[in-house]
Amino acid sequence: MSRMPGTDMHKVPAKEIKRRVEIFQRLLRDHGIGLALVRQNADLYYFAGTVQDAHLFIPAEGEPLMLVWRSYERAVEESPLERIMPLDGLSTLPKILEHAGINAENLGLEMDVLPAFFYNYYRNRSWPGIDTYDITPLIRQVRAIKSDWEIDRIRAACRQVADALEIVPSILKEGMNELELAAEVEHRLRQAGHPGYSRMRGWNQELGYGQFLCGPTGALPSWTNTPGGGKGVNPAFGINATDRAIRKNEPISIDLGGSVDGYLSDQTRLFCIGPLPESLRKAFDTVVSLHLEIETILGPGKISGEIYDYALDFMCRLDYQAHFMGTGRDQVPFVGHGLGIEIDEYPFLSKGNKMVLEPGMVVAVEPKLIFPGEGMVGIEDTYLITDHGAERLTVSPRELRQI
Repeated sequence: MSRMPGTDMHKVPAKEIKRRVEIFQRLLRDHGIGLALVRQNADLYYFAGTVQDAHLFIPAEGEPLMLVWRSYERAVEESPLERIMPLDGLSTLPKILEHAGINAENLGLEMDVLPAFFYNYYRNRSWPGIDTYDITPLIRQVRAIKSDWEIDRIRAACRQVADALEIVPSILKEGMNELELAAEVEHRLRQAGHPGYSRMRGWNQELGYGQFLCGPTGALPSWTNTPGGGKGVNPAFGINATDRAIRKNEPISIDLGGSVDGYLSDQTRLFCIGPLPESLRKAFDTVVSLHLEIETILGPGKISGEIYDYALDFMCRLDYQAHFMGTGRDQVPFVGHGLGIEIDEYPFLSKGNKMVLEPGMVVAVEPKLIFPGEGMVGIEDTYLITDHGAERLTVSPRELRQI
């Protein structure tokens, strides 16, 4: 089928897809996995350049085959893969693979995200009794190292957030509510091409543009695996901004994720109408000091979990450990996370994590302190791990912005 006319500006280049598939195939061979089946949207976009509903088969040797339920025409237009075919139903999968010369002796699946229905269908009906393997760690390992093409998009996402945030000093006023503030900033992001949401891989984790957490609501935890959550507009979406009026002398934490061609940035900055109370200002200065120390030790060869241990020890020595990354049962045991086309990619700067940082990894560092009844203070920056250390990609001023 011929490809429809259109701009290639936002498409993933064919050489990018080829490089990713080849690296993944080497890992499949190293682990004795003959065939991988990719179904999840973020993984489909990474390996095929499209999120159309499809079964993407990647053999350990040979060309991938993408079978598309819908929309086939969109998939052909968006993906640089050579072998793309329509899929009329799940029952036809084995026959199509056989005709394509793909042997399914064993099968790798994304077991962290694949619904049980499909797992059981593949195991019991498509290929009865087939040996299956979890390919999630292999996929995430490949995705952890970004190419120059990917880094360019993350840089652009960082600039997108910085540009949107510049409106805050001119619009932030006592009495406006959190939703009004969020709407103004999010409007700027949407105009810049942000799709309006950010992908997360974790089960039931949901995120839009980010979080606008003002005063006491900024200290409210939620079900998401984040240091703060906010109350949200209702229990059905109990996270982020509320209709509460913003007041003077309270911390206003704006945590935004940019998005360019599916690639994300992550940045938090702190604002206040008038001066912060002295105790919160001291806490903010402390957490920024930690942030800058982490910046100096980030680099290739560092152990992810040891960076978290360093941060926790820093806060323990200054008696802030009860407020670090949450409070009580709601504390989260990390101080940073990888990101790319999902907000929770490898590596995690988390308790006990043995992953070694490598050049090409992109990490968001976000030490924060939570004070119930008062709010959250801290900043977050996105970094690229280089051969010689870490390069900060986010560009907004990092000091407290007093309005």
